Amino acid sequence: MNLNEDKKDFAGKSGFIWWVGVVEDRQDPLKLGRCRVRCIGWHAEDKMRLPTEHLPWAMPSFPLNNPNTYTPKESDMVFGFFIDGENAQEPVMLGVFPNIPLKAANAQEAFNDPRTGDALTSAPVKPNETQTGYPRKLDEPTTSRLARNESMDDSIVSNKKANKASRVEPDPYYNATYPYNNVYESESGHALEFDDTKDNERIHLYHRSGSYIEWGPAGDRAERIQKDKFEVVIGNEQVYVKGDVTVYVDGNVNMQIGGNFAADIGGTCTINSDGNMKFTAPRIDLN
Repeated sequence: MNLNEDKKDFAGKSGFIWWVGVVEDRQDPLKLGRCRVRCIGWHAEDKMRLPTEHLPWAMPSFPLNNPNTYTPKESDMVFGFFIDGENAQEPVMLGVFPNIPLKAANAQEAFNDPRTGDALTSAPVKPNETQTGYPRKLDEPTTSRLARNESMDDSIVSNKKANKASRVEPDPYYNATYPYNNVYESESGHALEFDDTKDNERIHLYHRSGSYIEWGPAGDRAERIQKDKFEVVIGNEQVYVKGDVTVYVDGNVNMQIGGNFAADIGGTCTINSDGNMKFTAPRIDLN
């Protein structure tokens, strides 16, 4: 018995039809990660004939172990297939093509970022970029500069060097070689690097404000916090330092201890004060 003999029509029976297109809208009302894509050769280049809002929504195809992954942005070149064949109303996105943009965004032209007004001014922007449509950089690959190690005079690395605020803050450990630095860089300027460059392996987590944590090739860790730091430990905390500890504080130091305070010092204890010293206690024992 043939269990498939009654199945006259189903998705993919006659093969899938592939397409390449440009994202023109990612504001999916269902918040599924869908995009409106103008497919080359399928959709009219004249936006008067086919406005962006009339393009079909393309469904993303995510890895099975990561249902919330990257959503392409306006002007990204994507590819996929029509699950409904020549009807071409149910596109599925499979991936993004890197490219080298040569023309600035023009909202009046097809295959471009169509955003203007509030839709554009409310979109993310990096601290060192001007608020414009995508692409924002011309004549260079869409691959992250951190991955390529090119144009680094205007990058996270140059920003870290220019804004060192402490005598103990080291220079960035960055010394990447393409194609070994695996980079995710967000639209507003956050970045995550897993750098496998030989002898310069690093992990780097960067916030657009300038705060970061970076592990260098030897396992050193550098951390910078641009504003306040809050740390809460509900249980116990133990810290072991095999070497020396040096702390620089430009302001005051205040400690509130609800129980006892004990310090065991194996060597000499030296306290130097340019001001007065005050000890207040019901009883003070000096041995």
